[in-house]
Amino acid sequence: MKKRVYAYLHTHWDREWYRDKEDFNLRFLDVFDIVLDELKKNNAPFFYLDGQVIALLDYLKYRKNKKEEIISLIKQKKLAIGPYFVSADSYLVNFISMLKNLDIGMELSKEFNQKEHIGYLSDIFGISNSAFCALNFKNIDKALIWRGINPKKINNNCNFIKNNINTTWLVQGYFNDFFHQDEINIEGIKNYLDKISKYSKNTLLLPIGADHLGMLKDANKKIQFVNSKLEDYEIILSSPFEYFKKAKFENHTKEKEFLDNSNTYILSGVYSARIPQKIKNNEIQNKLSRIIEPINHYLKEKYEENIEEIYKTLIKNHAHDGIYGCSIDSVAKSVDSRFEKCELALNAIKKRIIGNFKLKHKIQNKSTDKIGILNLSNSKIKKIQVDLPYILKNSQIIETKRGFCDELLYDIYKIPVTEDICNIYTQIIEISNNNNFEFNTVKIKKPIKKNKVTNNSIENDFIKLEIKNNKIFIKNKKTSEFFELKLTDIKDKGDSYNFAPYGEYKEIKLKKTEIEYNGTIQSSLKLYFKDIELSAIIDNQSDFIKFNSKINNKTKNHKIQLVLISKDEIKTTIAQDAIGIIERKIDSNYKMQDFMPAKRPIELKSNSYPMQNFICANNLIVLTKGLCEYEIYKNELRICLLRCFNTISNPKNPTRSIPAGPNLETPLAQELGINKAEFILCFGNYKKAFKNVDYLFDNYIVIDGEFKKEINFKLDEIPKNNFYYGINKNKKILYDYKENKISMI
Repeated sequence: MKKRVYAYLHTHWDREWYRDKEDFNLRFLDVFDIVLDELKKNNAPFFYLDGQVIALLDYLKYRKNKKEEIISLIKQKKLAIGPYFVSADSYLVNFISMLKNLDIGMELSKEFNQKEHIGYLSDIFGISNSAFCALNFKNIDKALIWRGINPKKINNNCNFIKNNINTTWLVQGYFNDFFHQDEINIEGIKNYLDKISKYSKNTLLLPIGADHLGMLKDANKKIQFVNSKLEDYEIILSSPFEYFKKAKFENHTKEKEFLDNSNTYILSGVYSARIPQKIKNNEIQNKLSRIIEPINHYLKEKYEENIEEIYKTLIKNHAHDGIYGCSIDSVAKSVDSRFEKCELALNAIKKRIIGNFKLKHKIQNKSTDKIGILNLSNSKIKKIQVDLPYILKNSQIIETKRGFCDELLYDIYKIPVTEDICNIYTQIIEISNNNNFEFNTVKIKKPIKKNKVTNNSIENDFIKLEIKNNKIFIKNKKTSEFFELKLTDIKDKGDSYNFAPYGEYKEIKLKKTEIEYNGTIQSSLKLYFKDIELSAIIDNQSDFIKFNSKINNKTKNHKIQLVLISKDEIKTTIAQDAIGIIERKIDSNYKMQDFMPAKRPIELKSNSYPMQNFICANNLIVLTKGLCEYEIYKNELRICLLRCFNTISNPKNPTRSIPAGPNLETPLAQELGINKAEFILCFGNYKKAFKNVDYLFDNYIVIDGEFKKEINFKLDEIPKNNFYYGINKNKKILYDYKENKISMI
């Protein structure tokens, strides 16, 4: 009996990649015109639009008269869209963004009468556990995936159950243009189906389409012709929805994530490509999901539509070739432009919310000994930083700059242009008597200095950085644990997709150190390397050291890493996933250089992995703001601070044997000039890491002014040991790091 092959017609649509959005969009007008025409003529029963809605919106911008026709085809189940707004990465974006991507995509799909959805993850470079959690939260019970699968981990069966989701692995990927050729290669199709059959039972799934490829014309006739030539298979032109009805899903997998490149490329170099954009994305996501959206919700403000528009703009950057950084420079400029638009809009809303709060509670003038704090972090706040046009009592001034305050901005009956330019003081203060998710009017404490800084050390009661024999050591003063810190540089013969080390790692020698400032609340020791400055900052009460790095990059095609050397070999790591954690077993003796160049069709294994905001290894914690890649070798934990390359895809990349894209130059990806980053180092496990994440992002809002009476109220109740990720559809997204459980309340 012939095996049944359910085939579906599709196109995979990168909105912007090696060409700009406008170039690809004009091509899509031609492509989708033909899709509608072929479906109307019944030349094919179905077409799948890549699991995302944004391409359809781009089409309707210039084909407004086609909307009703599209709705009709979707009603007839000849066309399917969604559930995603864009086809986004699942490692470099946070969980709230994942949910919003689905929300926007599903709501738009509903407008077109699309009711049933598949989590279509056909081309993203590895699939996190969080991607499946997001589908669970949105009641989507089917998924199609490709990259990152090790067949042995799914019992050599392409149909399996992951997080209660019926999941099918596209064995040969989504890319199949056999049927589009002038002379159809029957033997090639047979061999292709044989490979799928190896991991399928009697029912196979066959995508027909490829990147930016037009719909197969006269598909019914061509399939009929191919069937007449096949002895072992019968192709049924249908939809993936019909396949899911026929296939059996009994195989449960225990795999948490799919990040194995033994079968397909996962292109891990994208974790460190265009790092400044990843830092900006990280900052904007946090400000949006952890500050502006929650406070708008809890204070019952009315900026929901503004926030929704910011999410739409931000998530356009999360399309996988955008946030990955594997695109031409003009696309990267578009990404930067959208980030700037988001940032300006968020800052405007924040100012408005502060102004509205002051008007509601009749807060005026200035107060130097009290401050209001809307605490949106996951714990009490001991120290805050604020920009004000006056100096607070017991504060430590970090910086003075020229600017103007926002008081006239809040009063619509006064002309803002009359605002006076004045000194704005960036200052830090110590406070107490506040809890998470509360508003408190608090008195500014008189600090008791517990930090110490010399020309070769900085410390408090908990942690110490010390330079000995020109080497840098970090010590836990409570347990006597320590590790060494250094910086390394290595040449890179890779590209946007894959790092390819060339030569040896060279240590960047420490040149000198000096006290940057010695304060009553906070002190800083500056470490100078060639073209690099590290500011090591310690507070009176912190059990961590915060670092600000500044790299004046003058070199092309290389990679700079922060290297933390542990006493013992690193065999496992725990990284923050988009939600929760992911534990990884590490082959710490693996060295990619020993296997270069890669043999066809191999992409070399890498000991580089993605993370969200932290990585834990051997009781060491590194928390970062947008530094998304860590690497392990023996007893070294390496954090990428900067990677510079000159092409999307180097055809001679020694770590990947087949090009992953066109060999187009990317001069801006060399990141020449000043590059800044922030990170925290401390000791402990992942539970401690969750407690310290908020110290990177200042998840609070300061309300200054003269309070006529004490104002204290609760915003929400966050259960103990729960990490708050944000809100979605008026429900809290929480992760209980003690029980390792995720909930939406």
